[in-house]
Amino acid sequence: MKKQTFLILLFFTSIFNLSSQDKVLVFTKTNGFTHPSIGAGVTMITNLGAANGLWSTDQTDDANDFTTSNLAQYSAVIWCNTSGNNLLNATQRQAFEDFIAAGGGFLGIHAATDTYRDQSWTFYNELVGGIVQTGPNHTSNNFNANMTVVNSHPSVDFLGNIGATWNKSEEYYYWRNNGGQLFGGNIDLLKVESTGSNDYDEARPISWYKEYGGGRSFYTALGHNANDYTNNTNFIKHVEEGIKYVIGNTLSVGGPERQISFLISPNPANEVIRFSTSDVVKAKSLMIYDINGQLVYQGSIPSNVASTDINIEKLSNGLYIGNVVSGKQQTNFKFIKRN
Repeated sequence: MKKQTFLILLFFTSIFNLSSQDKVLVFTKTNGFTHPSIGAGVTMITNLGAANGLWSTDQTDDANDFTTSNLAQYSAVIWCNTSGNNLLNATQRQAFEDFIAAGGGFLGIHAATDTYRDQSWTFYNELVGGIVQTGPNHTSNNFNANMTVVNSHPSVDFLGNIGATWNKSEEYYYWRNNGGQLFGGNIDLLKVESTGSNDYDEARPISWYKEYGGGRSFYTALGHNANDYTNNTNFIKHVEEGIKYVIGNTLSVGGPERQISFLISPNPANEVIRFSTSDVVKAKSLMIYDINGQLVYQGSIPSNVASTDINIEKLSNGLYIGNVVSGKQQTNFKFIKRN
């Protein structure tokens, strides 16, 4: 199906589901190593969405679910510890590429970079942002190391300012040799310190995000062990904020050198939406349009303010598009108003 048709289908799917939450699809197919933690990952994602009222969750390991019509109902697809090659056929790959081109979100967890390691699907390799090297693939499991926050983003801001550290025992991937790659365009969030004396043990990225091909991508190499998904509050928050980013609740304005992140909550909203940001240097303008393109709200977010409540009580139930401008940069977001 042509991309224009897909966009129209995605738009009307959104309209006819105005009363529903965002939906995410968790894809768990493996043609390689199958992580025992996959089930815990699905449960964590499901529970996070339900607790926050921000998304509902479907899970599949069936590639036949990658069709244009099926993907149109989702805001994001999460590849949770997928592995191996040939997970999707050519038609299914095209449907997923069209989904991203239409603004869909992608989130990869841990072995998502151990997926299509044969480089037979360049789009996916670049979308996820890396390929794990072979021989060896990673440190020993539960290798204890410090990671450093290297950029601001809601998925790491809770750890502290840039330069803050997170000590974690993990199976840390290698990217340097034997087919391993990191792709340009990734905006790194966490870097692990050197994990040994080999060249591939060098300090290296562990989590990153970016806009790619029309959509949003977030990846974390963390999440090998099942107890991360149940007991590690930092990891759970890290993934939760990554999901919010790729489904569009977290906004991002700027280039790789400086990203300004925002959060719109709740979504769906009733009387108030809250605009939150860690950047309080610049004033920002905010405009809200209904689905007919008519301006229904115009205001500003002043500098030196971390959050602003916007009253939407008088708006009719439905889908709205917001536009935020910060300096010369701007971005759009969608939210649902319902009583």
